[in-house]
Amino acid sequence: MKLTVFGATGGTGRHVLGQAVNAGHEVTAVVRDRARLPAELRDRVEVVEVDVMDPGAIEETVKGRDAVISAIGARDLRSPSSVCANSARSIIAAMRAAGGGGRLVMASNSAMAPGPGDDAFTRYVVKPLILARVLRYMIDDMRRAERLVRASGLDWTIVRAGRLTDRPGKAAYRSAIDRNVLGGFQITRADLATALLDAAADPALAGHVISAGN
Repeated sequence: MKLTVFGATGGTGRHVLGQAVNAGHEVTAVVRDRARLPAELRDRVEVVEVDVMDPGAIEETVKGRDAVISAIGARDLRSPSSVCANSARSIIAAMRAAGGGGRLVMASNSAMAPGPGDDAFTRYVVKPLILARVLRYMIDDMRRAERLVRASGLDWTIVRAGRLTDRPGKAAYRSAIDRNVLGGFQITRADLATALLDAAADPALAGHVISAGN
């Protein structure tokens, strides 16, 4: 596949790049600072230094791609943020200007969505009463980003994950379509990267929300 990755210098984004090039995909990494990419990745992908918040600047990076993957997330969970919503808005505008085509695959978080697939305690206590308060800024930002993606008119897939860890990937993850994963409280960044790439490769997942957990 021809892929463009946003959030490529983040913990999950680096795993997406590494796994994608190892699988033989043609990858463009959109970054603000190429120096933040490990040298072994800089040498194997096309690196474009631009501001993701400028749709005109990123239009060429999304043109003619099979999928555009956004692994962008807020770094500071204790402060209000609009990085997810603003970047989603910009990427959508760029993809529309580039003629559509391809699919937008966006990483999101399952804390915002108590519902089917969760056990009763998680559905009615943990997510709505605890996580909704502790992660309120991130959840608000992600929720706005998801709404933009759903209303974009583009082909899209949203991949929701629980708490991300930097432990070694398990080379396996559990997933569910349009519902939560029972006990899917966390997932390694490496396995989330795999889930994002799997979603990008499966046309049947267009228009669906995928939940992924270890």
